[in-house]
Amino acid sequence: MNTNTEKVMKSELVWDWPIRVFHWIMVIVFSALVITGKSEGDYLELHVDLGYVLSGVLVARILYGFLGSHYGRFYQACSSIKNVFHYTSSMFNKKTVPEVGHNPLGWLMVMALILLLVLQVVSGLFSTDDIFWYGPFYDYATDEWLSIFSYVHHYLPNALIGLSVLHIGAVIVHEVCFKERLVKAMIFGKKQVLKTDALPTVKTPRVGVTISLGVSLCWLLWLFSLPS
Repeated sequence: MNTNTEKVMKSELVWDWPIRVFHWIMVIVFSALVITGKSEGDYLELHVDLGYVLSGVLVARILYGFLGSHYGRFYQACSSIKNVFHYTSSMFNKKTVPEVGHNPLGWLMVMALILLLVLQVVSGLFSTDDIFWYGPFYDYATDEWLSIFSYVHHYLPNALIGLSVLHIGAVIVHEVCFKERLVKAMIFGKKQVLKTDALPTVKTPRVGVTISLGVSLCWLLWLFSLPS
């Protein structure tokens, strides 16, 4: 970046700490779930515990999507996703203007990953290994639905892995081609924006983070209190 450009740029907080913490915990826990789920070893108990943890993080992230900081709220996705076609065409024409928060394609990926992760977790809560472990909701579904949940839980991770690879590829493209430091932003929370841009101040709402973490903690305490 040349000196003239640096003079008109400033570092602005975009992703507050809950967004970043939820993101990286989901990355780590999902990776561990894939390893324990596809491994030949006996990691069922660890796999179940990790699934519970992922469900708690998802509860917190979904609630924070309604109660959290500006750029992490889901209403941003509603308006942003409408512009997917326009953003995609401008990207191929190299006329893309960097977004402060998620760009339309980024929001589309975020929503797809969250929805599929929720489906994966829910299907796991209805699943069984047919030997020792039965999900906490196993007795509340018909045999037909149990079969569907079992199928989903077995094969959906392949789709999630594919989306994750696509997501990582998109981040690399933005890092290399568009010089957007997305990884750094998701670690430290700040992005470089124009000084002339009038942006909303990002703050972590105490009520929002308290409710999100509180409900998530209650959910996890209930899950882990169940007989194994």
